[in-house]
Amino acid sequence: MKQTNLLLLLALVIGLAFHGSALFFTLESTYDALIHLFFADHYATQWWEPWEYRWYTGFTVMGYPPLAHQMMALFSFLGGLKFGLYTVALAGVVLFITGAYRFGLLLTGNRRIAGYTALLAVGSSTFIETLHVFGQLPSIIGLSVLLHALPEIYEWMRTGRLIKLVMALSLIAVTVTSHHVTPIFGMVFFIFPLIGMAIMDDAREGVENARQITFKVFLSSFRKLFLRIVSFGAGSLVLIIVCILPYWINTKQNPITQVPIPHGSRDNFLEVTSSGLVFFLIPWGILLFLLPYLFYRFYSKRYLFFGISFSLLTLLGTGGTTPLPRLLLGDTAFDILTLDRFTLWATIMALPVFAEFMCRLVEGDLKQSLKERFGSIYHRLIGGFLVGGILFMVIFTMSLGYFRPSQPQKIKMLPIVNFLNQDMHDHWRYLTLGFGDQMAWLAAQTNAMTVDGNYHSARRLPELTTKAIERLENSKFRGVEGIGSLQQFLTIPEKYNLKYIFSNDKFYDPILYFCGWQRLQQLENGIMVWERLNVPPLPAIISKEDVPVYLKVMWGTIPVLTVLIAFFLNIHLLWLRAIKQRPLREPAYMYSWKKPKQFRPGLIYLNQGWALLVLLIMTYGGYKFYVENNAQRSPENVVKAYYDALDFKEFEKAHSYLAPSSGVSLDQYMLEVSVADGLLSSYAKLDSIGVELVSSSDQMARATVHTVWITPLETIRKSESQQLIKNGSSWYLVPKPPQKDIPPDQLLISNGTSFYNHGRRKITTQQTYNEDVLEQPVLEVLSASLVKNGDQYAIIGELQNLDRIPADVTLQATLYNEADITLTAYNAKYHIKHKLMPKEVTSFRINFEKIAWREQEEEMPSSFDPAQFSPVNLQELP
Repeated sequence: MKQTNLLLLLALVIGLAFHGSALFFTLESTYDALIHLFFADHYATQWWEPWEYRWYTGFTVMGYPPLAHQMMALFSFLGGLKFGLYTVALAGVVLFITGAYRFGLLLTGNRRIAGYTALLAVGSSTFIETLHVFGQLPSIIGLSVLLHALPEIYEWMRTGRLIKLVMALSLIAVTVTSHHVTPIFGMVFFIFPLIGMAIMDDAREGVENARQITFKVFLSSFRKLFLRIVSFGAGSLVLIIVCILPYWINTKQNPITQVPIPHGSRDNFLEVTSSGLVFFLIPWGILLFLLPYLFYRFYSKRYLFFGISFSLLTLLGTGGTTPLPRLLLGDTAFDILTLDRFTLWATIMALPVFAEFMCRLVEGDLKQSLKERFGSIYHRLIGGFLVGGILFMVIFTMSLGYFRPSQPQKIKMLPIVNFLNQDMHDHWRYLTLGFGDQMAWLAAQTNAMTVDGNYHSARRLPELTTKAIERLENSKFRGVEGIGSLQQFLTIPEKYNLKYIFSNDKFYDPILYFCGWQRLQQLENGIMVWERLNVPPLPAIISKEDVPVYLKVMWGTIPVLTVLIAFFLNIHLLWLRAIKQRPLREPAYMYSWKKPKQFRPGLIYLNQGWALLVLLIMTYGGYKFYVENNAQRSPENVVKAYYDALDFKEFEKAHSYLAPSSGVSLDQYMLEVSVADGLLSSYAKLDSIGVELVSSSDQMARATVHTVWITPLETIRKSESQQLIKNGSSWYLVPKPPQKDIPPDQLLISNGTSFYNHGRRKITTQQTYNEDVLEQPVLEVLSASLVKNGDQYAIIGELQNLDRIPADVTLQATLYNEADITLTAYNAKYHIKHKLMPKEVTSFRINFEKIAWREQEEEMPSSFDPAQFSPVNLQELP
């Protein structure tokens, strides 16, 4: 019990209590957690089959290391998929806290400081964000296990004990099968500096003080440890290759063809401040105030290589703020990697040094130095500021998803699952719109297939890989790329056997309607089901890319075996330690750490100056934010705030910006809004706004407001004049008088024929009987002409329903050359009436479109244009 660290136990108790309880409120609304749940469902249902049919038109799960997913699948047999998800998440919390403790002990050789490291790891804002906002469980598992491997690697380098090499490699194998990026970059940013520190410690033993460690002495120690370095490096390389060999083979055979998808971590944080907040300020948190101390300690001779690594990670984590990360990584790696992982690693690397600082502040020389120079009150203020800053970052990060939700409201999936399971609806593919990452949870509960998916690196459809769009379901957020990709699926659904769409966002209603889709029903959870008729069902046999059996066996066995081997080795050694009578030998790193010198006054003043500078920058940033966002501070602000409230249907807020002297009540205002602007009010979203002040005085102003509204079908530009007055210190809009036109009649009577299809006459689960098959209406193309406008071809004409029953129309045109070889084909999109009553005639126009931006030389438009059209390039005359 003498060796038990009470701070570590306290950290574990607090960590499990805090994170364990918070997980149930945050994990399912994170970005990635439900994606991992879908992969876990795959392994739970078909462990040995790597091909997954349910996303896209099929993809292989060998594109992502499987350990975390397979562990969820195994635990799911005990309590279901979500039980497996939360169990693995809690295991990640424990592994991270204990890994941070061991990493802190490795760097400092002080159990007290290592205990502080574990405590600070619990409240680390970067860990909280990674777990509770991003839901990156495989990354957390991989990084945590890597932290556990570092002490074993150091011990092998210093002592040469073979058991340490075996334990280190066993943990590296677990890291490799958890996450493919962590071991590769972990070798560069964690293990290489660790090897450098081990060589430096070995060199230190041959001299009297650290100043005598010259390059010659360092090189001598390097030669001494060279064989150990090479043996570990060779073993790690073999494990990285063998443990996920199917992944490397799949990567070679199916290289990623996806065009780069924009990510906030690559933004210029000074221009896109929201990205700077999420990917820089929150991960660094309170550490921003201590950067001088962190760099000072990391660039001491023992930690020199960690200092270089820390500097590189800090630089790479700045994303597109400077051109240096792109120059260091290259264009390809910069566009593929999400750069927030570098900030994550930098802040984790800084935890032991931060813990050393806190230990010295609470009970060490820094406490004494501050008291002597500035008094005990100042010391308490500094301590309170740091602790308060940590607590503020914890609360702020945890509540980020509450104030700015990253997902739509939780959707009850059972009605959708029941719909797909009945009446053979799962014989067609479906598509979700406005579901967010919850589409992965729906996919995990049904065997029905979707053309969409949530792991863009695995998809192969050119309609998706040529667009910088993550998912079709949130296509409106990607502008021309998103809507352009979606409309190709909606126009030619038979190509993908796409019959049903579940819509949770009425923004898409116009494009669905004018592409020929019709509302089928609204489910009890509020989801609207859209259907497209005349779509053939999926074939009985769907093709797949098969792989050799030995790769399937490796993929299904090696990851779990790495966990069992690592678990056995560590538990075995713990058991031996428990039953041994003689005292245990302390690890080599316990003797290598030297207590830092007395806290230098210059460092105190430097860090105080830096902290004051950071505070001033934050204060100025907060003031600028207030000035730009205070709704009624200026005429421009109140106009923008008013239209923003209208855009988000916050009518009570919009009414508060109207001049009180106008006497317009809230009821009257909402009535006037409800009968104005039709399409704008129902479906349009505000794309941009410009405010031009025509005249202005201290109490009155007149502005011309230029707005651009978008729908999936067209862009609407409006310019209107607004009068503003100032009341006290606040500006208000003067409402315009309502339209006073009165329609001649309130009630209009019209005659029409309606049709009702009551469905099958015989209730059965068998295939539809012949007598239940609806009669196919007879249609006639009255006229059709091929026209050419510039280099664009189109077919225009008229179509009539000659029958006595309604017709749902899907009209396809094909162009042939003189040898009757097909050149291109496309369906009528918007320029046709897709539902024809008996004897009704419609005109049509079929434009021949291609998959846009497939060629590298094609430039994408800078802004969203719903009318964007990409004509097909024909090699021959039709």
